[in-house]
Formats: sequence, C-alpha cells, structure tokens
Amino acid sequence: MISTSAIPTVWSTNHPEDWLQKVLSFRQAGEVLLMDRYADQITVLVATRHTNALSELTYRLPAQKSISVPRLSSYGIGELIDAEETLSHQYPDLEWEPPEYTGRRVRGKGIFIYPLGPVRADVAESLHYRLSVMGDEIVRLDLTHRLKPRHITVHAQGQTLSDAARLLERTTGTSTVAHALAFSLAVEDALGLSVPESVARIRILMAELERAYSHLGDLAQLAASTGLPVPQMEYLHLRESVLRANFSLFQHRYLRNRIRPGGIEGPPPPPNARLRALARVESAHTESLRIQRDLERTSSFLDRLHGAGTIPEPTLEFIRPVGPVGRAADRPIDVRQWRPYMAYENYPVTIATDSHRDAYARFKVRAQELDQSFTIIQTLMEDGIFDEAFGSLSMTPCETDSPHLTGLGIVEAPRGQLVYRVLINPKHLTVDHVQMATPSARNWYVVPPAMAHHNILQDFPIIDASFALSVAGWDR
Repeated sequence: MISTSAIPTVWSTNHPEDWLQKVLSFRQAGEVLLMDRYADQITVLVATRHTNALSELTYRLPAQKSISVPRLSSYGIGELIDAEETLSHQYPDLEWEPPEYTGRRVRGKGIFIYPLGPVRADVAESLHYRLSVMGDEIVRLDLTHRLKPRHITVHAQGQTLSDAARLLERTTGTSTVAHALAFSLAVEDALGLSVPESVARIRILMAELERAYSHLGDLAQLAASTGLPVPQMEYLHLRESVLRANFSLFQHRYLRNRIRPGGIEGPPPPPNARLRALARVESAHTESLRIQRDLERTSSFLDRLHGAGTIPEPTLEFIRPVGPVGRAADRPIDVRQWRPYMAYENYPVTIATDSHRDAYARFKVRAQELDQSFTIIQTLMEDGIFDEAFGSLSMTPCETDSPHLTGLGIVEAPRGQLVYRVLINPKHLTVDHVQMATPSARNWYVVPPAMAHHNILQDFPIIDASFALSVAGWDR
C-alpha cells in the first residue's frame, strides 16, 4: 500500500510581527508552497529544503472589523503575490501592510503603448497585455488578468469528494490529471488512506501521459512562434497520437473522470487497446527525438531563442519560479524527485536543468522532460500494470471530535509544482474548504521582467510561447 501522509508541523501565533519573521526564517532554509485562510487563521505552508519536512505557520487573526496583515511579498516573498491578491478579493476585511505597490508608469518621448488582448489569438484564454515600447525595444509589460474568474475552490465547498474532484480537475484543461491527483492525495492524507501500489502506478502512467501531450503542445507553439510550421505540425501530430493513446487506455483524450479519492474509476483497457497505445507512444517517442535533433540544427530557430526572455537574477530569487521555467533557470526542484509521491521512488526522475534562464533553456528542459516521460510511460506499460485490478477504496465517515480533517497534496504538474490543502467534514465526507497553489499563478509574475529585459517587440511571441503558462491556472 502507498501512503500519502504529509503531516506538517504546526506553529501558530497571534502576533503578526512574529509570524512574518517565522515565515522569512523558514523561507531562507526552504520553499514556500501555499498561503491559505480558513475562519480566523491565515496559514503559510513551507517545506524545509534538506529534510523535506512540512510546516504550517499560522497567524491567528484578531476579532475586529479591520485586520492588519503583513504583506509578505513586500518582504521579498514574491511567490505569494497571487495568494495575497486572491485573499484580498475573498476577504475585504484584510488590510495588507504595507499597501499594495501599483508600480511605475512609463513616460517619455518616443514611448508607445501596444495593447494586446484580452481576446488575442484563436483559442487563447483571456489576458490583456500592455506593452510599453520605445522603437522596437520592450521597456515594460503590464498584465491584466481575472477577466473570467470561475471561483472553482468556492464552488467545491460543500460538495461530495467525488463531485469536488470532478470540478477541480477541470481547473486547467491540460492539467486534468495533476489537479485530480493533488486533490485525491490531499483527501487521502486527511482520511489516512493508503492506496494499493497498482493504483499508484496507474496514476503515474496517467500523469506522465498528460505531461507528454502537454509538452508536445508547448513545443509546437514554440516552433510556430519562430515561423517554422513543419516542426509545429509534426509536434501536433505526435500530440494527437498521445491523445489517442489516452482514449484507448482510459476512454478520454484528456484523462478526465478517472482519478478519484481512494483509487481509479472505470474498467481497465482490453489487451488490444494496450498494444495500440504502446505502439503509438513508442513511435511518438522516436519521432520527438528526431524533431528535437532537427531543431537543434536549425539556425533560424536557435538564433531567435538564445538570449530571448532571460529571467533577471533578482526576479529569480524574488518569485522562485517552479516547473520547467524554474529548472531552466537553475532551480532543480521537481516534486517527483525531492518529495516522491505515489510510486515514483520506483521510477526515479533525473531532473533536467539549465542555467541560462532564456527561451532556449526552457526549450531544452521541456524536450528532455518529454524524453523522460516517454521512457517512464513505456516502462510502466511493459511492466503489465493493467493486469492488476482497478478500483477505489471504500470511504466511511470518521468518528472524531474534530470538526474537520486537514490534508495536503503536492504533485509535479506539467507546468510545475501544484499544491492542494483541503479540510474535510469527517462525518459527511464533504469538502469544507479547499485551496490550491498552481504553477502558473506563481510563474506569470516572472514574465513581465523577463519580457522587458533587452528584448524587442518581435521577440514577444517567442518569449510568451517559451513560458507556456495557463491563464486558467492563474484565474481559476
């Protein structure tokens, strides 16, 4: 049985200055994962870098109409900017100190404003770009989001565990498995459940299939941004092959409606479907390596990527980006390696990293991760994991005096570290509260300084494609 336990150490105070200093101290020795509010408490979840121990640092809010809360991002913790914005919208009674810094306006002779969006390209999600340019040089980028917020975590409250999973997995279309898995791990952690290793391995297979088709789509967009439609179409063809393999194995191209708290729903695929899917994956793996080699020899592709969208070093330390964006900036953090979940310890991951922080580094990291994902997929399928039973553990109401049970789920989504924190009603097995920290919600704050860092307007689509972030994962 695979345990999902992630019991954190709990520390709390009703003094905001003590809370601030505690969070700053823990950040020096680790990573800040999430900030959440429930009732009269604001909690920051942190992980110690060397021991991987989790800690919840809680500020108990005073009982008054106007509540002063330290704005942690003003003290160098930039990874919590989105969390602060989210809590500001949800809880108007919070007064963040110091007040929000609105930023400088760019003025001067020769400065032009180039607006783009919110409706900007084919099926791209709604996001407004405001580019300040002098000639061709980008001197500033402002982003306006929350144009179509869906309040998914609010709608999940009060729902049954299965219904909540069905809703939350739709947060970002290309990260269905990651969201379903993170939520399921959090619920299983709260209820003290351990799933069979057979279920854990099937979940890993689904996660790596999702990573493969997501990276293939991102690489296709990057090729298109440099004016190379042939590799774009080749990558999209391979992406379609993986989506068809998904359907053969799990009856859904985007792997929805399968991962649920306690197990896997639905029947296993028949033997002939497994063989077809494996053949598709093997062919896509071989072809993806060939396309990568071709692009590495294409000067018009390389010349546009080298040096484009370089993340400034101060931004790197302030935001601490995750996923391929972070690993391409020499931040070797991959949840599958530093905090293995499910059965990843049996399928070790070698972290792909680069230190150049530019669009080419992000291309290389994604291409290497794609190769590794295909290898894991083939290994799992050759291990005969479908010969073992699908199914879910039975979940029954818990006898406890606590009004709710808290659980954490941390996974490596295609775009990076995804964290869920849930509070479960133990008697009715419903969701009292859920909060998530998505990789896009953190990484979008890297884009403006990277865009306005010695780049020209013609670099904009290349830099945007190299980050490959989700607006839905930011607005949620």
